Amino acid sequence: MNTVTINGKEYQIPKVDFEAICELEENGVYLLNMDQKNPKLATMIRGLVAWIMGVSSEEASQEIQSHIQNGGDLVGIMTSVTQAVQNSGFFRRSGDTNTEEKVTEMPQNREQRRKQNRNNTRH
Repeated sequence: MNTVTINGKEYQIPKVDFEAICELEENGVYLLNMDQKNPKLATMIRGLVAWIMGVSSEEASQEIQSHIQNGGDLVGIMTSVTQAVQNSGFFRRSGDTNTEEKVTEMPQNREQRRKQNRNNTRH
């Protein structure tokens, strides 16, 4: 599974499936239109981070701000997410014979991920 480091913490990028695409759209991220110019790049990155971390947009903005202030950049976040999208089974053609990405369990919903990520980041 793909991971990304945001503000010094490593997060697993959730599986990109139909539910994930819908959740991302609710956060202002339109993966199905990524080939078109998106003038709201910052909003898209914030939405991706909120989805990955399982937090609100406001909390994602705070983490991104701290990430940048602590010497991080946005390129690593975008690269990790792009790789996760490219590796997802959702965007493969139906004729693709690669079956490594078969879904064997139900994806977690956003609330479950929020609780899990909050528990993982508390020490």
